[in-house]
Amino acid sequence: MKNKEKKIIALIPARNENKFLENTLNALTKQTLVPHKIIVINDGSTDNTSDIAKKFNVNVIELEDRGFRATGQPVLANVINKGLENVLTDECQYIMILGADHILSQNYISKIISIMEENESLVIASGIIHGESQSDDSPRGSGRIIKYDFWKKLGLQYPSWYGFESYIVYKALVKSYQVKVIRDAIGWSQRPTGKTTNYNSYGKAMRALGYHPLYAIGRIILTLKNNPKEAVKMTLGYLDFSIKKYDIASDVSKLQLIEIKRKIISTFK
Repeated sequence: MKNKEKKIIALIPARNENKFLENTLNALTKQTLVPHKIIVINDGSTDNTSDIAKKFNVNVIELEDRGFRATGQPVLANVINKGLENVLTDECQYIMILGADHILSQNYISKIISIMEENESLVIASGIIHGESQSDDSPRGSGRIIKYDFWKKLGLQYPSWYGFESYIVYKALVKSYQVKVIRDAIGWSQRPTGKTTNYNSYGKAMRALGYHPLYAIGRIILTLKNNPKEAVKMTLGYLDFSIKKYDIASDVSKLQLIEIKRKIISTFK
């Protein structure tokens, strides 16, 4: 089946995004491969986010105002899951999760889908954000494209817990599927990158996912270089032993240890 015939559903969680959503939707609707359905999950916005979405004739799901942003919190999984509930009644080949402030280059989707079509085992992929360093091969949360059949087998829901976006990536790796970052698929963030990261939640996510201590220390050191205060928050989150671990935690630790050994060997070759 050609790319043009592929059905793609794009989900956009949005809370008070009237400054950014229009630009994001403009770019999304001008893709060389346009999603056949776009769903904006209006997360209790108190501005005109919903009105902006409706100007583009997209599907809008209205949620009640909880009084705070879901960014960086497990509750964001519930917001996205509301959109995924709608997908269950409209099967497709691919699902895309997109931030409301994320502008895509015109061939972003077609470029990623083309590569995923060539590799049956490649089930999750994303591009990169211009100007944002990304040294690993873990697909981003925003701009992420996931094969529908793979996700459906997992229940087509994110777990409502810390590290939910990484959980599905590691679940794929544990099951011997592939994930990939397509570095020539470019997007732009309308917000300064890194400004919305909740580092304490990041640390809790590392604990929940079962990050190997050496791997976690490496992440903390990278943060320490640029933002010592946030590195402390990340450390405290990782050391929160009350955080329940995922079912794949031990497998994640083993995968990371293999990666650490591989990097050490390559360094001394």
